[in-house]
Amino acid sequence: MKTDFILPVESPAESAVFYMAMFGALPLELSPSYAVVLMNDALKLGLARRSKSHAIANTRDVELPIHVAGREGVDALHDEWRRKGVTILQEPVPSDTDYTFTCTDPDGHRLRVSTQVAA
Repeated sequence: MKTDFILPVESPAESAVFYMAMFGALPLELSPSYAVVLMNDALKLGLARRSKSHAIANTRDVELPIHVAGREGVDALHDEWRRKGVTILQEPVPSDTDYTFTCTDPDGHRLRVSTQVAA
């Protein structure tokens, strides 16, 4: 099954549960070494058991962008995920081009939630 992104994880099943709970993702494939979840109509996320062949020097070098509508959407998702115990690295902050916060999944991959700010 073709995926758009593959993240190395300790437990594909546990990571699939995280992405299903946080995003409402649908499971498409699940085995002890690999899972695929449908994040939305345009994105399939692969979750591969971490091994030497899937080595990434630092999982913090990987960032998965998540775009939502409006500042209210960013704030709502931030508040919901905080209540669910997701590790927040950066509280929502504005910049010249977007409004964003950053958190991590259980394997330490950064997730950047943002919305574009109207010019």
